[in-house]
Amino acid sequence: GSCMPVDSQFRNIIEMYSQLPSLGDLPLAVLRSAPVPVNPAPTPVDTVTNRTIAGPGGDLKLRIYHCGAGDSLPLLFFIHGGGFVLGDLDTHDEMARILTANTGCVTVAVEYRLAPEHPFPAAVDDCFAALNWAAANAQELGADAGRLVVIGDSAGGNLAAVMALRARDESGPVLAAQVLIYPAVDLGAPMLPAPDGQFYILSPQTRKFFNGAYLREPALVSLPHVSPAMADDLRGLPPALIITAEYDPLCAQGEALAARLKQMGIETALTRYDGAIHGFATFPVPMRDQ
Repeated sequence: GSCMPVDSQFRNIIEMYSQLPSLGDLPLAVLRSAPVPVNPAPTPVDTVTNRTIAGPGGDLKLRIYHCGAGDSLPLLFFIHGGGFVLGDLDTHDEMARILTANTGCVTVAVEYRLAPEHPFPAAVDDCFAALNWAAANAQELGADAGRLVVIGDSAGGNLAAVMALRARDESGPVLAAQVLIYPAVDLGAPMLPAPDGQFYILSPQTRKFFNGAYLREPALVSLPHVSPAMADDLRGLPPALIITAEYDPLCAQGEALAARLKQMGIETALTRYDGAIHGFATFPVPMRDQ
């Protein structure tokens, strides 16, 4: 790798995170009520609609974003990150807007059940139910189910990769692509520090906290629907775009999955953002030092 230093635009974020108490020391209600860094001017899209559908564990909230001309736009199914414990439609609203506006797509974002109240497989089941709903209702949404892409960041990238496995194995919707943004694809893999020895944003303690909340027992970590990188057979999966960040403890596992997908003949693009840290896609914009 280039081993360029962490980009200066992340300094404020790193500083802010370094002052926070450890996740495990704060009540979940406090963690979840933390203010969302708000973009003063949300990225405009044509329409945003909130919907509720019946999910496997009760009502599931969806947010549908529409941007583009025509009535058969590509369809993005977006799964937010947050370690399976945090995050919702609001924390990732700006990210969903940016994706929608820049692709001219219809985006369906899902608010799945969170751990520890709802450990694995609640999130997976909710996302799969919502993915099936999106494919079945694409026409009504002004979208084309034949151009359905599943996309997620971090834990959402994990769930997106799991959606690709489930869709393949359970005759689910045919996916045109899977986009995994700094995904956690092997929850048992060693967390590797950045080239400078630091763990930015995601420490081994943080990961332990998230895993402990998500998994009823540690042995579940090797299930492919928990750690999609553990799937024996990656053939027949949709083309993949995997985005990694050089200073992310998850960088190596995302890149290892990209290499394996390529080996198995899956069309795969890997983009590494040098100098970037985990979570960069959801940081407030613009972040350049004033």
